[in-house]
Amino acid sequence: MKRGHMGRSFDFSLDLIIFLYSSLTETLKYKINSSTIRSKEMTITLQKLTKLLGVLCYLTSILYLIELFMPSDLLRLIYSGIAFILLVSTLFFLTSVNRLIVLALIGTGIICFYIEQTSILTALSGFGENINLLSLFLLIPIIGTFMSTAGYLSALKHTVQSNQHKSGQHPYRFSFILTGSISILLNFGSMAIVKRIITESFSGYQKKKLTLTIMRAFATSMLWSPYFVNVGLVLVLFDLSWFDIGGFGFMLGIIYIVYCAIMFRFISFSDDPRIEQETEIETDKQVSSSLLPFFTFSTVLISLSFILDYLLAVKMLTIVSLLAIVLPFLWAFFTRIFKTFFQDVTEQVLHSFDLLKNELAVFISAGFLGMAMASTDIGIFLSTVLFQASFDSVFLLSLLLIIVATVLAQIGIHPVIIVIGIGNALSPDKFGVSPEYLALVLLVAWTVSTQISPFSGQVLMASRLMEQPTKIIVKQNFVFISILAIILTSVLYGFNLLGWI
Repeated sequence: MKRGHMGRSFDFSLDLIIFLYSSLTETLKYKINSSTIRSKEMTITLQKLTKLLGVLCYLTSILYLIELFMPSDLLRLIYSGIAFILLVSTLFFLTSVNRLIVLALIGTGIICFYIEQTSILTALSGFGENINLLSLFLLIPIIGTFMSTAGYLSALKHTVQSNQHKSGQHPYRFSFILTGSISILLNFGSMAIVKRIITESFSGYQKKKLTLTIMRAFATSMLWSPYFVNVGLVLVLFDLSWFDIGGFGFMLGIIYIVYCAIMFRFISFSDDPRIEQETEIETDKQVSSSLLPFFTFSTVLISLSFILDYLLAVKMLTIVSLLAIVLPFLWAFFTRIFKTFFQDVTEQVLHSFDLLKNELAVFISAGFLGMAMASTDIGIFLSTVLFQASFDSVFLLSLLLIIVATVLAQIGIHPVIIVIGIGNALSPDKFGVSPEYLALVLLVAWTVSTQISPFSGQVLMASRLMEQPTKIIVKQNFVFISILAIILTSVLYGFNLLGWI
């Protein structure tokens, strides 16, 4: 009887364990399912929030453009307030390093405003100081969207595929020329577009070598193109017209191209096998091989930019931003693709915050700091320190500015921060140079630093296209950039000695 009782007790205990285990399992499943549901709900909510923030990005740019032609303190405060909201929102999406840099910029700006006893409304307007640059970042991609919707990029790809079989295989030379040409309008998008065209149209190339060639070609436009934010920035900082520095920037671009051609033979990666593949020509009848519409649109856009800059008392940055909105929509209307284009632009707007959150954070906070620094006497102090450090030499000062920008870019400090800081703090008269000269030095500093910074847009893009860590690109470009900095600085200094700038 006793053993039977013990057996029943054991069975009961076993049943109890099984019951508890089953209950616990069901409870965990329920909690996991509930957690999954909550996670999905949070994801959906987050997506809706980022889309709303994307709309706010473009609303800020539109309000800024309206305020340019209808000056209003209220409008400025409104778009500055929205910029502040966008800046705070980006802090939840940035990496720890970027968040620390942004907070440091804001904190320094607040200290400057506090020392100068600046009013809260004036300080708030500082968050809208760089909306002109962000407008360029946000609006210029509309041009690329239009070209894609209109089929111009497909036509370009089809033409390349058709002609490469006739003219032979020159993937590196062709990719450099193509990137240098279309990057004028398409900015970072040009790198991915050219890489795709080359890989689908050519054979007999090395992937890493090709990608680095494309990245270097991208920088040719950074020295002069009015569609690049660094060019627009120096024009605003030194109150210049594009015609004041555009020709010199273009000459620097030509020198850069020649230098790239010379240094091409020294590109060498340890593991970069030659890719051989069969390429086929697309036969889709819907794809037009005519590039006439592409060239017509591009010519009209670029021509209008220069003509309006010459005729109107408006900054090139404003003209380019307005044309990026007006011309594509008008062209889409008259070519009967307005509905499709509008849908594509809507998608671009909704995802803009997600794609440009880093630029939003850096540019807004840098603008805030730049305005704060401009209200202090820090410029006199920095001018004195830099001139003493360069032994009163304009050449050494120019080289020092480039070195400082390059070194700081290595630790994640975006060139826009250095350029705005220097532009707001330094007076060209203190160094005995013209505003044009200092503007060109800062253009060279931006171009050089972004070619070797592991945090810059083109290095990150090249890293993604190459499927290699950024340090591989930085290592490959170190000697290239070191020599380039000396060459471009020497050329600029020569222009200065000749009295051209």
